[in-house]
Amino acid sequence: MSRWMVIFCFLVSSCGRKIVSYTNPKANYSSFETYRMVSVKADNSNLGKESILVYDLIKENIESEMTRRNYEKSTVSPNLTLRYELTSSTRVQTNTNQSLLYPGFTVNNRTIHEAVLLLEMFDQNKRLVWQGSYDLNQERKEKKIKKVIDNATGKIFTTYPYKAGERNPDPSLTEFKRSK
Repeated sequence: MSRWMVIFCFLVSSCGRKIVSYTNPKANYSSFETYRMVSVKADNSNLGKESILVYDLIKENIESEMTRRNYEKSTVSPNLTLRYELTSSTRVQTNTNQSLLYPGFTVNNRTIHEAVLLLEMFDQNKRLVWQGSYDLNQERKEKKIKKVIDNATGKIFTTYPYKAGERNPDPSLTEFKRSK
């Protein structure tokens, strides 16, 4: 493969989308008015203090976005189940360079931390209604975890433009106002 092809592939892959979403075109959005939230990891009692804080922030932001859309939280027969998950991984990238000035190879290892926030909504029949994910690496310059979570959940929810009980999307819900 030529050097230009490698550079082109790298540029294309590094310009990936921050948000990936799916909205089920067959879902009856006007029938959804209530929801409940679930997260296998957030309910795990083995989480550390920092992890609990992060999951609490995610939960708060989801509740805020659902309230903004006029949905009511319910534990009795909700129309929607909203599942949230934070996934992360670490990988080591090894680069090998051969220099014309210095014989031999130079090996550089770089540890890459990756994290994604995933939100999914299912109806009472367990059919996927909506799904959105956000690559948290887009926020790597931000130091405050609250701001990262606020931005991530806000941006994901721009792909869910439905208010409770309404069939048609509301364009005002596709706008994101950056957290301060």
